[in-house]
Amino acid sequence: MNVSDREVFEIALNSEIKAKEAYEKMASLTRSEIIRNELLFLAKQEDEHRLIIERMMKKFGSGERKPVQIELKSISEFKVIAEKMKEIIEKPDLNLDEVYEIAMNAEKTSEALYRELAGYAANEETKLLLNMLADMEVAHYNILKRQYDYMMQYPDVYKGEFYEQLMKDINFNF
Repeated sequence: MNVSDREVFEIALNSEIKAKEAYEKMASLTRSEIIRNELLFLAKQEDEHRLIIERMMKKFGSGERKPVQIELKSISEFKVIAEKMKEIIEKPDLNLDEVYEIAMNAEKTSEALYRELAGYAANEETKLLLNMLADMEVAHYNILKRQYDYMMQYPDVYKGEFYEQLMKDINFNF
């Protein structure tokens, strides 16, 4: 497909908007204050990424080059992940294990998307910023993975009534 620099930015922008919406929706469905705060933190991070991309669009939008032919391998995977996220959010009973697995996959896919988009960047500064966003998605993945591993390692504590207090006592809130 042929895309312009602006369209590359729009793909990245839409990715951040959808991720923010998904984290906010997930946060609204969980009963755990700790997990809700973690998801809202990630939603805020995605919104900050959106602002970075919007500034990039303004700064580099005037120096637009001709559309270039690109093939984004991660787009189809991203669409699959987005559909899975939509399905799980619409379920009446939220299964956090499954939500975390999908969210971790979404972060990995976003990282891949930014790395691919960086390959089509019109200049080095745009490439640097897209790679920086990819690195931030890796950080999000690590936050989710750490919490997921904790939930898997200590399922009885996680599901028990003392979970919230224990998490606060050991200052495990990210």
